Amino acid sequence: MSIRTIIVEDERASQELLSTIVSEYCPYLQLVGVAESVEVAYSLIQNNQPDLIFLDIHIGQETGFDLLDTLEEKDFKIIITTAHEEYALKAFKYEAVDYILKPYTPKDVIKSVERIKEKMDESKAFQKLEKSIKNSQYNRDFEKLTVSTSDGLRVFKIEHLTRIEGSGAYCKIFSLESKPLLISKTLKEIEKLLPPSQFFRPHDSHIINMRHVKEFKKEDGGVVILENGEQIPVSRRRKQEFLDLLMEL
Repeated sequence: MSIRTIIVEDERASQELLSTIVSEYCPYLQLVGVAESVEVAYSLIQNNQPDLIFLDIHIGQETGFDLLDTLEEKDFKIIITTAHEEYALKAFKYEAVDYILKPYTPKDVIKSVERIKEKMDESKAFQKLEKSIKNSQYNRDFEKLTVSTSDGLRVFKIEHLTRIEGSGAYCKIFSLESKPLLISKTLKEIEKLLPPSQFFRPHDSHIINMRHVKEFKKEDGGVVILENGEQIPVSRRRKQEFLDLLMEL
């Protein structure tokens, strides 16, 4: 398992020390970026979708907490790094997995990273079990999707759905049976109503019916082409999971 990692640290010496420890003692960490400011860190997170961030408390005139406050979604684990122990309680309020006091030592870093890896393994095992249970339920009972519209209710046959596109509090449902339908539901809400063995979310704004996938192209990071010719982006973070699912069909 490769854990995509970003270091947010404004002190050059601390940057180099932590980078060296990660490279030499944590082979399953893939260092994808180092940031010296909140602005650069925000950009790195958006562009690289990390699994883990080593986050310093003091970053120039700002703090690591300022960075976390700017992010709508924190789909990564956090290890707080600082020379000030008094920030520990606040760090855990931000759901930091661990807390490392400077100066860094290989032993402390390895211990924290192992804790991260254990939590990721537990989460992955739970998701696999949950998916298995849901698949069993959906395979028996789930053939249609019913949604509320301004006129009443609309029923779609699951097999005819090609994709769902989300934008904020709204979704547009695409089906072989009819024209696209705009509804007042988030993509996350719709995702819960669909069988996970058949539908996949390759990107924050899209859900696709895997049975309507025609091909996958590596260009621009990854693009799914559906049987009707529509092209859907695949995020770097979800690329491998998508390819694994595609191979199982």
